[in-house]
Amino acid sequence: MIDYLTVIYKNYDLLYLQLDNFKKRFSDKDYRLIVVDNTPDIEKKKIERKDEIDIIVEMESSPNTFDGISHGGAIDASLPFCESDIVCIFDSDFFFLDENLNNYIRKKFAEGYIAVGTEWDDGDGTRPWVEKFPKKFENIPCAFGSFYDLNFAKSQSWIVTQEEVERNKPEGFIEMGWRIRKNILENKLKTFAWKLSPISDNDKFFGYGNCFFINEHDRVAGVHYGAGSHVRWNSNTNSEIKKLLNENY
Repeated sequence: MIDYLTVIYKNYDLLYLQLDNFKKRFSDKDYRLIVVDNTPDIEKKKIERKDEIDIIVEMESSPNTFDGISHGGAIDASLPFCESDIVCIFDSDFFFLDENLNNYIRKKFAEGYIAVGTEWDDGDGTRPWVEKFPKKFENIPCAFGSFYDLNFAKSQSWIVTQEEVERNKPEGFIEMGWRIRKNILENKLKTFAWKLSPISDNDKFFGYGNCFFINEHDRVAGVHYGAGSHVRWNSNTNSEIKKLLNENY
């Protein structure tokens, strides 16, 4: 089995969409799902459909914590619950679309890769940084939706503080998990990143935030419904994502 680890923050509806998508794409014999509820304590709700989740980790959380500390700290605290040699760390608004993904990942890791998944390019806020430091991001996955050797994922903290963001701007190490990327870069570790490739002929889903990632076989590995957990969520989002997940890719 592969451990899939995601952090939710306020938006429980995204979690239930994830459960529907996992049930549609994968056999439950292929994965364990670990959900970290990092919702501020005063806004936490009861999680439904607990029987479809292998482990639920409840984090103490306050609304004023810097995202890089809150989210990164939630990953740090929950990685010890993982048991597989491979862990997938993915955002609650990232949806996997390839039914053969688990076989693909196991093959990649058997070939010696220690990390495989999405590049750090969402076509918007991250792109200027990728374009400014292309060699530092080339073929290195990020935690939008990526798979890591478990021991390697545990080897560095995933936290990024505001002070680190400002201090590291001249070198481009500003994202959550930057220590992991720097380790890969400096030690020339074997990793592979799926490329951002919006499906331009699919007008229903083309545009900001609909970030499709394509593997080397031209298969759509997944889609990042960017900012779906906060500013993009509205009364129509649930039905739009359902429609997106029902498309053929």
